[in-house]
Amino acid sequence: MVTRVMFVAVGLAAAWAAPTRGAGGELPASPAYEKPFLAGGRVAVGGYMDLEFRADEGGSSFDQHHFVPFIYAAVSERVHVASELEFEHGGFVAGDEETDGEINVEFATVDITVTEALNFRSGVVLSPLGRLNVYHDAPMLDLTERPLVDREIIPSTLSESGMGLFGTVYPSEATTLHYEAYLVNGFGAGTVRDGTLDLRNGRGSRKQDNNSGRAFVGRLGFSPRLGSEVGVSVHTGDYDDAGRRNLTLAAVDAAYAHGALELAGEGAWARAEIAKEGVASESGAVASGVTAEAAVERDALRAAGFYLEARYHFLEGRLSGLPESAFTGVVRAGYVDRDTDRDGFDRERLTLGVNFRVTEETAIKNDLLIDRARAGGSTAWGDTRTGYRLSVATYF
Repeated sequence: MVTRVMFVAVGLAAAWAAPTRGAGGELPASPAYEKPFLAGGRVAVGGYMDLEFRADEGGSSFDQHHFVPFIYAAVSERVHVASELEFEHGGFVAGDEETDGEINVEFATVDITVTEALNFRSGVVLSPLGRLNVYHDAPMLDLTERPLVDREIIPSTLSESGMGLFGTVYPSEATTLHYEAYLVNGFGAGTVRDGTLDLRNGRGSRKQDNNSGRAFVGRLGFSPRLGSEVGVSVHTGDYDDAGRRNLTLAAVDAAYAHGALELAGEGAWARAEIAKEGVASESGAVASGVTAEAAVERDALRAAGFYLEARYHFLEGRLSGLPESAFTGVVRAGYVDRDTDRDGFDRERLTLGVNFRVTEETAIKNDLLIDRARAGGSTAWGDTRTGYRLSVATYF
């Protein structure tokens, strides 16, 4: 069911707006109305929002996580503008040191269509690194939290300033091939912090690049049948201020749907070049001041992670008065290792969920999270921790 909710279709589902004209059908003489889109263009406004109740061992609270307006415009037959403005955690209040909210342009693009197979895009693009980074809207997802790999390896939501090409071709009547390829500013110097990868902190500036080299990001997705897809993607470019050290992320993703059953998964790997440094060997010895046999040198940091998810829809349309409703049972297993060369730095999570969809666009989610982790240098898993999420997410 959820796979049929298409990203662009939902954004365009809001009512078309038309400018108000004065008496006689003419716009008032004012600079405010001297805009090209008022001369016959069509604009669509929509969006999504969600509210979460979060309960962990440290306490519980409500979180107004997302309020995200969409604005889409048909400038002409071949030119379209799409944008998404995100208010997170209630937004940001200037001067309030307690707020951790954010107001952010999630994406804003100008698309120029030549053919279905060839389109040009420029602006703040959603980087096609894995599938979930693009299809990330809360109402699309059957669980409240995004997978660990899409938080710590692919720092979702990753959007970057750049330009490139995208399109769809049809090798046969039953198959589809979709591609996206962009040059972007890329990640910044914050990618490496305290000797480990911090990819969320390393997301680059949309205003300017920190070096003179551009990064490349692209994804190729192949669908052998409706409801199923396999994708490969890569993001590569220099991340340091001098433009001499490369960061490469690669990902594979897959989705399969058959009747009421859906399967999905994603795996990602990251490698960042660094100045050579000593690290502890498998014996756990500290690199500083130890013998060559007890320590090794490395010139890169590496991280990896994955998730696997199964969903089953049941009781579709069985509730009186709610013919489009359905329940979904979800199981997701996820794992990340932020430093694959050393013991520890890894985390795993099992999520069990049951959600109720009033329609495909509106979901009430109940999730149980079971986490455990290993601290840096440790071979033993820490204590298991549990959490609970109740959320309501809807398009509008």
